[in-house]
Amino acid sequence: MRISHLIFILLSSLAASCSSSDTDFPHEESLEQELMPLQGITYPIKLEVKHPFLILENMKRIDSLFHIYDLTNLELKSVFGKIGEGPDDFIQPSLFNTPFPDILISDIDKKMVYQYELNKYGKLELKSSNKANYVDGAPNAAFINDSLYVLDAMYRAPCIHKLTFRDELPLKSWTYRNPDILDYYIDPDMGYVYANENRIVFSYGYKKQIDFMDTDFNLIKRVSFDFANRTINPSSNDDVASYGTGYLGNRYFYVLFIGTSWPEYRKLSFRGTFLEVFDLDGNPIARYHLGGIPPISFAVDEDTFILYGMRDDGEPEDNLLVYKLNGLSKY
Repeated sequence: MRISHLIFILLSSLAASCSSSDTDFPHEESLEQELMPLQGITYPIKLEVKHPFLILENMKRIDSLFHIYDLTNLELKSVFGKIGEGPDDFIQPSLFNTPFPDILISDIDKKMVYQYELNKYGKLELKSSNKANYVDGAPNAAFINDSLYVLDAMYRAPCIHKLTFRDELPLKSWTYRNPDILDYYIDPDMGYVYANENRIVFSYGYKKQIDFMDTDFNLIKRVSFDFANRTINPSSNDDVASYGTGYLGNRYFYVLFIGTSWPEYRKLSFRGTFLEVFDLDGNPIARYHLGGIPPISFAVDEDTFILYGMRDDGEPEDNLLVYKLNGLSKY
């Protein structure tokens, strides 16, 4: 159902109250949620878009871990991977978001990262396999290119490390949080790291701040918004979350602003979720109020500017959440 104009004004006012006066977005819009029906029995936990294909990591099946769909007709083109002990099987797989055409999948138990080429028929062909440094955190890696990546050390150190598959030690590190706080998840400076061939982006989970850096951690712009009535007490279950998951494309950075506690978010509070979009220099471009059940994670097709999202509970079953992001440009 389309949100009424009056309600949208109220929602926009709520969002504005969380931001300082110099953080206006040139384009603001409320978006209706659509559903993308999926062929096959699926429980999506991660996804990636390589236009015109969508790759989905499926938690519900052990014999078809990855589903590949043609977005032009929503046809299931192929399935790939199974859980097992064989040389071609996965024990604990995880799909990465990458800024290049190939698909990267890690297996934490095997301490490997596999690189696949996606051919024109929607099938994966193995190109290389690499031992992964700091493999226990590998699912959170963000790739600059197919061998250079950044990784939040989390409990090992209060740093983001830049690594390659060849080196045993980081090439460079960026300290972003207090080394005296041992529990990463209650640190007021905890957050999420993203990368592409030109940028490293770090969005904070408990304060409304995003750091845009080059690939050597040199700060380009710090986007810091006022967060009204904000008190940081992450050890409390009722603490208000700021930025959730995001997606760094080659054109924009897309990030979910929660603005409520996680229990309220999971109850689908009336306020819903905002998607904020920035260019790669940290300039605000667009803000969308996402109607319907909010996604927990997502990927964006930058050829069509369609967002494909999912919940962490597998609902609605055999569907992805879809939003059409108006007002963005490929140029």
